[in-house]
Order: sequence, then structure tokens, then C-alpha cells
Amino acid sequence: MEHIVFWMWAQQAFGAGSGRPWHIHRSFPGGLEGFYREGARCWNRLDYVSESQSAALSACTLEEAMVRLDCAMRLGWQVVTPECEQYPGELRNISDPPAVLYSKGAKLGELSGPKVAVVGARKAAPESLDAARGICYRLSIAGGTVVTGEAVGVDGCALEGVISARGRAVCVLAVDLTSSYMASTSHLRKRVLDLGGTLLTEYFSQNKPDRGGFQLRNRIITGLCPKVVLVQAAEKSGTMIYARHAARQGRRLFVFPGPEGAEEFAGSRRLLKEGAAPVVTGSEVLDQGGAAPDKPLFEEAPAVRKPPPGRKEAHEKGLPPEKGLSPEQEAVLDLLGSGERTVDELTEGSGMDPGKLLRLLTRMELKGLIESAPGRRYRRLGG
Repeated sequence: MEHIVFWMWAQQAFGAGSGRPWHIHRSFPGGLEGFYREGARCWNRLDYVSESQSAALSACTLEEAMVRLDCAMRLGWQVVTPECEQYPGELRNISDPPAVLYSKGAKLGELSGPKVAVVGARKAAPESLDAARGICYRLSIAGGTVVTGEAVGVDGCALEGVISARGRAVCVLAVDLTSSYMASTSHLRKRVLDLGGTLLTEYFSQNKPDRGGFQLRNRIITGLCPKVVLVQAAEKSGTMIYARHAARQGRRLFVFPGPEGAEEFAGSRRLLKEGAAPVVTGSEVLDQGGAAPDKPLFEEAPAVRKPPPGRKEAHEKGLPPEKGLSPEQEAVLDLLGSGERTVDELTEGSGMDPGKLLRLLTRMELKGLIESAPGRRYRRLGG
């Protein structure tokens, strides 16, 4: 378990979606632990670590990562890094593998059958919704595992098809595992868990997706699967991002054609002309091999840059209910009443042991009472 905290530390510093921890793990002597031990004097000399990243690495501490790991374990989450046996082998071969994955439900290594990504438009036509249900029902009956997102539209109908067949799905989130975001599909995610599936994310604490968050999530969905099924893609749409990820990752792309001439399927028609395979029932996916064609299906997408973290809104997490706030929580909120405070300032002001304070801050962050800021600083949420 010790190696996990170094990955959590690196992910917190570089941000979700960054491939830098993977690069360091593979190229730096001693991996991430060796990188951590060298400290800021070394980091400042590396051309692939910016000044702001070096500052973030110094601001984040291993103790904070340990507290987060302990909190995740208490919540019953599985925490997996590239050094863990349970880490999906498919993700090791993409350009920017997640440094840390958090999951609930079945372990990814325990899911049997081929994994197929089924994704598409949120505002989808009725024939697209029916296609998503039917394709995923057929894939599940045949023993496959469907990988999709948590959105309404095609994602939700894909989950409905899996559930109708009492199959297994992996639902990849752009938020943390206790977020109330996408409440309209929460019943589907519960059924996914009931049927032995998995909820998966790379976020420890993220109530709402930030800018670029869905693109980061999409690379995981396509990265997990040798085959990707697109249902309804307009020429300029978020669904086309999946096609770009699939091309970059060498995945086999299948496309539901939709009604002839319909504008909302213009992107789908172009992908079919460029070599994607048509799919109508789902059996076509299982009948064809998983290798991608030699000719790229789509112009390679530029690397996704993780924007600065946005402000989270106050929210109630799935922790055991408490009767009001504890005296320690009240003391921390009082200290944060006039603005941001560093951990050292909170330690001095509260008189608490640093380890106890960090555990308290993590719990308060998960409850949506406070949020962390760069430089080991915290701010109050919700007034």
C-alpha cells in the first residue's frame, strides 16, 4: 500500500488527467518514490517540471496523501495505481494513463468477457436511444462488459440495456464516487452495482465536472476497451471526441449509422466513410476483430490540457450522518471565516495535532464544508 501514496501525491500536484506521473514512474531512477525523495532542488532542474508544478509538488505532502488514502479505504473504495495488479492493462498503453483510479463494486480484473465502450449523444434521437439499449442488451447477453459514462441520453440507455440483460457494466464518472451530480441517472448506477458492475473515476474529491473534465473521462472509457461503439455523432459534437481518443489509442471504431441524411448523424456518416464499421444490433461488434485499421479514422486530437482547478460547490457526501458540527469543525470554520488559511495557520489557530487536523480537513472537504486550494491552503464553502 505504501507505493499508492506516492501516486496520490503526484496526482494531487500535477492534476487529474496528467500523464506526468506515469512518465516519472517509467523514467526517473527509483520511480515516483525516488522522485519524491529528491525534493524541490532536483525538480527545479528538470525541463519537464514547470515552476508552478514544482511549487505544487512542494505544497502537497505525503501525509495529506496518506490521510486521503485512509479516508478512501474507510468509504469502501478501491484505490488502484499503475503499480497495482488490479490496474487495467489496457490503460497502461495509452499516452496519459490515470495515476490513481477510485472504484466501487467489482474489481476491474474480476469482470469477465470482452469490454466494449458504448457512448453517444446526450440529446439523442429516439432511434439512437433504442439502438443503445438493443446493442448493449445483445453485448451483455453474449457475455461482454459494457463501458460507458453516467450521462442521460445514450449513456443512460446503454446502462438500461445492460440492466435488462442482467449484465455487467463499468460506469466511468467525471466526478468523485460520492458526488450527487447526474442525480437523474443515480438509480441506474445503483443497479450497476447491484448486478456486480463497477463505478470508476480518477477523482478523489470533485463534486461537479470542471472544464475539460468530460474529455479526460472519455479517454478512460475508450482506453479500457479494444472496441468503441458510437451512437449518434453530429459533425461538431462532444461525441466526436470519443472518435479522436479511439484513433489515438488504436481502438476499433463502430458507428450506428442512423437515419439517412439526418443532420445529427453527419459526424457518424463521415466516420463510416473513413473506415469505421457500421453497427445496428451489436452482434457486428462481437463478430469482428479488435484491431484498428491501418489508416487512422480521425485526425489525431491534441493532448488534453488540464485547466486550473475550479471552485466546488458545497454538497453533502455519502458519509454517515452527523448531528450538527463537532466543536473541532466549528473551530476550523471560524478560522476560515475571514478567508483562506494554510494548514500551518489552521494548526496554530486550532491547537490540534497536525495529523488529527489533516484527517478532519479531509472529512470536511468530502462533506462539502471546505475545499483545498494550491499551496496547502483551505477555504470555507457554503457561507
